Amino acid sequence: MRWRKWNFILHRDIGYLCIGLTLIYAISGVAVNHTSHSFNPSYTIEKSAATVSKLEDGKQPDREYVNQVLAELGETGTFKNVAMLNPSTMRIFVEGNSIDVTLATGAVIQEKIARKPGLFEMNYLHLNKHKKTWTLIADIYAIALGLLAVTGLLMIRGKNKLRGILLTSAGIALPLLFLFAVL
Repeated sequence: MRWRKWNFILHRDIGYLCIGLTLIYAISGVAVNHTSHSFNPSYTIEKSAATVSKLEDGKQPDREYVNQVLAELGETGTFKNVAMLNPSTMRIFVEGNSIDVTLATGAVIQEKIARKPGLFEMNYLHLNKHKKTWTLIADIYAIALGLLAVTGLLMIRGKNKLRGILLTSAGIALPLLFLFAVL
């Protein structure tokens, strides 16, 4: 039949188009699904402790003290802001680093953040952080996956038909059973 030939061609070509996006979504999906307090899928977070000069008694923290802390830590990142977390703790925000200083003791806790190369970008796309144009691309990809599924089903013949129907039914039943169990 002629329609089977066109179905095969459509299935093959849509499949080729979907391979790259499917790999990106698969890698990112595993990373995002395993996010926990100890694993961030997009960023490397490094905490460290240090000590700087304590704030002199009776003085209020000012930009001069902030600059002194940054110099003592050897921090060269771009200064962004400073905030008092409470009367005894100041947080300094520097590009890629947040620095908590206990004013009375000079104790410092730093949290340096850096993007995980490749994985950050894949997660950015997977989670649709950009919105706008990417939403359209993601919608087209979702429709293409739907067409891939339908054309794949139409390719099943003969003794494989029952197997295809059973596996497709299992693929539909699995999320429904899960939702029934948790909701």
